[in-house]
Amino acid sequence: MKKTLLALAIASISASAFAVDTSSQNSRNEDMFAFDPMHKDQFSVSGSVGVGGYYDTGSKAFYDDWATGLTLAVNYRNNRIVGYFETDLMLNYTTDNATSPILKDGSEFATDVDKAWLGFDTGFGIASFGWENDTALDAVDGAGDNTYEFGASAGDASDAFNVVKFQGATGGFAYGVSYFETDDTHVDAEKGVNGYVGIEQEIFNVYAGYETRDSDYDVYTVTGNVQLGAVKLGTNFWIEETDTKVLDQTNTGYYVSAGYAVSEDLTLAAGYAANTYEIKGIADLDQSFMNVAVMYTMAKNMDMGIDIKQELDMGEGNEEETHVFAAAYYYF
Repeated sequence: MKKTLLALAIASISASAFAVDTSSQNSRNEDMFAFDPMHKDQFSVSGSVGVGGYYDTGSKAFYDDWATGLTLAVNYRNNRIVGYFETDLMLNYTTDNATSPILKDGSEFATDVDKAWLGFDTGFGIASFGWENDTALDAVDGAGDNTYEFGASAGDASDAFNVVKFQGATGGFAYGVSYFETDDTHVDAEKGVNGYVGIEQEIFNVYAGYETRDSDYDVYTVTGNVQLGAVKLGTNFWIEETDTKVLDQTNTGYYVSAGYAVSEDLTLAAGYAANTYEIKGIADLDQSFMNVAVMYTMAKNMDMGIDIKQELDMGEGNEEETHVFAAAYYYF
């Protein structure tokens, strides 16, 4: 599951900047169930402020699709008890309401609790329950993307609800499994399970994952990357299968990318994606695109980037468009 645009623009920053470590290296070992009196040193607060937006040649509109906003996150650790809470204050703006039908006046402010979970550090990983959280497979399904925004991976992985998860890494092996629901209302939600296993080394990482939902939707994915000096190569491969009374479809695709660190501050990257939709009773649909990105670190707590995506083949009768995303972020 590929992140939603908001998650890519903002939540991914929180993941790299101040997410909870699942390596279990901070736990005391002498008393697994010790719980110290709560005090301020057990909490840490971080955040980011971002300004960003999109443009595409189809709508010819500028819009940010929730890429502009303020993220605040609170980490909690009390021996083996850990927790995380993240909230976003966001702005959505567009010069063309057709790009965002919910907007009537061209702009909207919103707040969202992006993640909220409590967990227990077992020493081999963190077992947690989240009212809203990433699923296990979200951590690795895009491991082959070295670009800034438009990389491709399997499915859609916006945050899920009622997420029960175990995730960790030890001895060079990574693993995760989770149960989740796709809606905050239990009776309306799809229920699903996903997970992955992987090998993590200093030079390379490779992961294999699987997801199934009760809507007859299944995903198989293999992702990985390798570091060769200043060059980092990666690939995402996926098979999505949907088999219902309404739709019998298989989406098979891959994405390859490369990033080159020109300096400590400047990275250039490019990627190529291709996929095929096989729909029962309908001719196959082949699609492809490429994207190029530039990422620049202005200071220790400030960075920016731009990503340009050019559709190469969207299928007969579909126009190939160009998409641009640019953003800058300050972390505190």
